[in-house]
Amino acid sequence: MMTLRSIVLSAALMLTATAATAQSLSDNQRLLGYTLTDNIDVRGAMFGDEGTYAIGAALFPTTLQSYKGCRVVGIRLAAAVNLGRTRIFLYNFTGTAFDQLVGQNQRIYEGWNNVFFNGDGYEISGDETLFYGFDYTETAEMVASETGGICGVGDDTDGAFYIYGNYGQGEGLYPISGVGKLCVQLIVDVSNLPRQAMNLTYLDTGFKYKQPGEHIDVLTMYRNTGRDTIRSCRLAWQLDDRQPVYIEKTDTVVSGEQATATFTVPLPEDLPTGNHSLAVFISEIEGSSQPTTDQSGLSSRFAVYRESVERSQVYMEIYTDQSSAYSAMLNNAVAAIGNDRVAVVNVHRPDTPLSIEESAYLCDLYAYTYPSFTVNRAYFPGEPYIAYDMNDYLPVFPLDMSAAILSDIVMQDLYSPSFATVALQGSYDADTRQLSISATGQLLPEAGAIYDQLALTLLIVENDVKSRQAVYNSNTGRTTNNQNYKHQHVLRGFMTPPTGTPVETVGDSYTVSCTAEVYQDWNPDNLQVVALLTKAADAVTDDNVFDMDVVNCASISLADIIATQGIATVGHDPLTLNRSYDLQGRQCNTVARRSLCIERRPDGTVRKVMKGR
Repeated sequence: MMTLRSIVLSAALMLTATAATAQSLSDNQRLLGYTLTDNIDVRGAMFGDEGTYAIGAALFPTTLQSYKGCRVVGIRLAAAVNLGRTRIFLYNFTGTAFDQLVGQNQRIYEGWNNVFFNGDGYEISGDETLFYGFDYTETAEMVASETGGICGVGDDTDGAFYIYGNYGQGEGLYPISGVGKLCVQLIVDVSNLPRQAMNLTYLDTGFKYKQPGEHIDVLTMYRNTGRDTIRSCRLAWQLDDRQPVYIEKTDTVVSGEQATATFTVPLPEDLPTGNHSLAVFISEIEGSSQPTTDQSGLSSRFAVYRESVERSQVYMEIYTDQSSAYSAMLNNAVAAIGNDRVAVVNVHRPDTPLSIEESAYLCDLYAYTYPSFTVNRAYFPGEPYIAYDMNDYLPVFPLDMSAAILSDIVMQDLYSPSFATVALQGSYDADTRQLSISATGQLLPEAGAIYDQLALTLLIVENDVKSRQAVYNSNTGRTTNNQNYKHQHVLRGFMTPPTGTPVETVGDSYTVSCTAEVYQDWNPDNLQVVALLTKAADAVTDDNVFDMDVVNCASISLADIIATQGIATVGHDPLTLNRSYDLQGRQCNTVARRSLCIERRPDGTVRKVMKGR
C-alpha cells in the first residue's frame, strides 16, 4: 500500500538504449520536456500494487513562457510492455484545480509511441502549468512477475515524474523517485517561433552575503527556443551598471535543448557595502546581436559586507500538520538534535486545532508541503524552495540519521554572517499574568546598508501542549491518532505584529519593550519567547520574501524569568563580549550545572546571571 508522499518505484530491469535518429516528427514539430531523446535507462519499473495510476510530468511557466503561442499537438511516451488501450492526458494545473485539456484513448505498444491529438491541440499561453502523461495499469501478472511497464531515463529531477491522485495529503501531484525522469514528452508545433532564439532558464550565484575581493561562482542554463540548431552564442555578465564582460560559447544546442555555462565573477575591493545585482544575458547568437528580453536575461541580488557579528541562535521554523504522521517523525528528529543554539517554532497548518490566524501567511509563503521547515527563513542556493522537505527520508532513515541530516542543515546557517545583536530580559507578574520583555542590541553599519531598517518580532511558544497528532506505528504498519500527544514549540501568539515592529536606534543601539497577557490555558512554566530580527516591511510577499531572512535570533524561557525575576539576560553581544565568574571568583563562561554567576561587562558594570542547565 502506497503511503509515502514521495513514492519510490522499484525497477525490475536496467538497460541503456541509444537515441533514435528519427522520431517521426515533421519539420515544424519539436519535443518539449525533461528528456528529448529516445534514451531509456530503466525498463520495467513498477509500483508493486495492482491498479491504474495517472502518471506524467509537469512543465511550469518558467519553461512554457518561451513557447507562448505554440501548440501542443501530441504526447510521446515509452512503455516497457504493450499497455493496451489507455488514456493519454493533458491538464492545466492551477493551484489545486486540474482542468483536463485533452483526454484521448490510444493503444500503447512496447517502446516509444507518438500519440497525436484529435483536432488542433492546445495553444500555450505561457503562464500555465501543464501536467501531461498517461494512465498506467499495473496488472496482477505484472505484480506476480515483478516486472512493470514504466520506463525512466537519467536521474530523478523535480517535475519530471509525478503521480496524480490522493496519496495521504489530499488530491494532487506526488513526486515519484527511484527511476529517474519518466519517458514522456510533449510534441509541440513551433511554426511561429523565430528561426534563432535563446533564453536563460536558470541562474545561481551562491549565498546572498559576499565580501569584497571574493569570487562569485556562477552557474547558468540557457535553452534553444528557436527552430534551428545553434552552434555558438555570446553570454555576458554585468555587475550593477559597470561594463559587461563577455563569454564565448561554442556548444551545439538543438531546438528545445538546454546547455550549461559556469564562470567566475571577481568582486572589486572597492565595491560598497550594501545591495548589488549581477545580470547575465545573451548578447549574440551565431554572430548576430540579440535584443534583451525578460527571458534572454536573468539577474540576481546579493549583499556586500565588511564586518559581521556572531549569531546568538539559529532559527528553525517548522510548518507542521497534526494530520501527518511525518510531522511526528520530524518532531522526534528535532528533539534528537538537542542543541540549545537552535530556537524552534512549530507553525501549525491553518484550520487545524493548534493553528493561529496570525501565522497563516507563513504557511502560504513557505509551506509547499507538510511538514517542511526553513532555517533563518533563508534561501539555500540551488534549492527549488526556501523551505526544506524531509518527507522522503523520515520514514526510511533511522532517527539518529534523520537528526544528523537536520543538524547539518540547521548548523550551516548558525555561522552565516549577522549584522545586529539581540538579547532578551523579562519579568512576569503571576497575579496579573502579565509578561514583559525587553530586547536590546547593537547594529553594525551593514544593517542599514543592506536592510534599510530592521524589525523585531517576538513570538510566544509553548511546550508540552496536549492535542491530537497522527503517528505511525512501525510494529503494525498503521497510522493512528494520538489524542494526548505532547506538542513542543507550539506557536501560541505574537507580542509584536507578526512581521515585527520597526527598530529605532540611538547611535548604534536599540531597545524594544513589549508586554502581553499569558492566557489562562497557557502554562507559564512551559512558555518561551523567541525574538527575530528581520528587514522591516509592511507585508511579506512572494516579491520580497528572499529579502526577509532572519538577521539574528534569541530566546528566553519564562521558567528562567520566574527563577531569576528581572536579572536574567539571554543572548549576548558579540561586539562587547562579557566575562562571568562564580561566587568564588572563578571564571564561569561555561558551567555544567545551573548556578548563579557574576557577569562583568567591558564597560565595568556588573550583574547577576543564571548560567548552566
